[in-house]
Amino acid sequence: MTTTPGFRIATASAPGAVALIELTGAAGAIVARLTGVADWPAGVLRYARLGEIDDGVAGRVSDDLWWIMPHGGPRILQRLAQRLADEGARPVREIDPVMAWPEAESRDEALALAALGRAASPLAVDLLLDQPRRWAQHRAHPVEPFESMAQRSRILDRLLDPPLVVLAGRPNVGKSTLSNSLLGRRASIEAEEAGTTRDYVVSRLDLAGLVVHWCDTPGRRDAADPIEREAIALAADLIHRADCLIAAAAPEIDWPSLDRRPDRRVLLKADLEPPGDPTDASADLLRVSARTGAGLARFVSSIREALVPIEALYHPGPWLFDQRLSLT
Repeated sequence: MTTTPGFRIATASAPGAVALIELTGAAGAIVARLTGVADWPAGVLRYARLGEIDDGVAGRVSDDLWWIMPHGGPRILQRLAQRLADEGARPVREIDPVMAWPEAESRDEALALAALGRAASPLAVDLLLDQPRRWAQHRAHPVEPFESMAQRSRILDRLLDPPLVVLAGRPNVGKSTLSNSLLGRRASIEAEEAGTTRDYVVSRLDLAGLVVHWCDTPGRRDAADPIEREAIALAADLIHRADCLIAAAAPEIDWPSLDRRPDRRVLLKADLEPPGDPTDASADLLRVSARTGAGLARFVSSIREALVPIEALYHPGPWLFDQRLSLT
């Protein structure tokens, strides 16, 4: 197959030691001009000078797929991308998975490998690796209606793209302490003074194998400070968009006033609760002490269950993780 040359930077945009640029199509002449080497058999990697821009590794993976691996500095990648464009290659957002994964035994496997490369959550790994078998079985003997599969797949897609989890509560309820405990580092400021968190803090967080965008919002109150008021207004938008909204309270600190029903409720500073006199006896209430660690494991499992239930994770049917998957 011969196609117009295309290229994409396949590694993350952040600086790194080594980067990967994928070239597809009839790119042999471009690689030859870039490296000064004309003979590139498939399966061969060589150390080469890359257009007087950098030293790196180049190679031909298959007939229509080439790899260029320079150092991962942003300026080097910028200059190489411009050079490739000047040579006639066009930037592309994605390479056909069958071309990008020549070792795949089927298109289903190639699509699964491509999804595996962008999956955010560890829980996605085994599921994606089993998809070629599940799709082959489904096409031979379909046992699940499409609507059911599509609904379950929308849930499982959260394993690929992290869902948004928003923690909301009044000032001094302990949100920042909880967030820092889960993150294992200090991302939110902890202090006794109300209004210390004057902006929302978003971090990636692994909750029992599900990676989420975790958002610690400012304490909800009538604030006089204009910066704090603006932060609270921005947090309100996040609350509306949250895939999982957690309302937080604490002994002697009431629940926040929210514009939507929370998906989970957590009582923080549970170690300060008067013995024998629970603040709230509701069965669905999660009790957590970030200081002692009590209740943290149950809290994490509950949030993961709210976003990706066990029944979806362990369902034996196929996952429509890519719209290019054929149903027949």
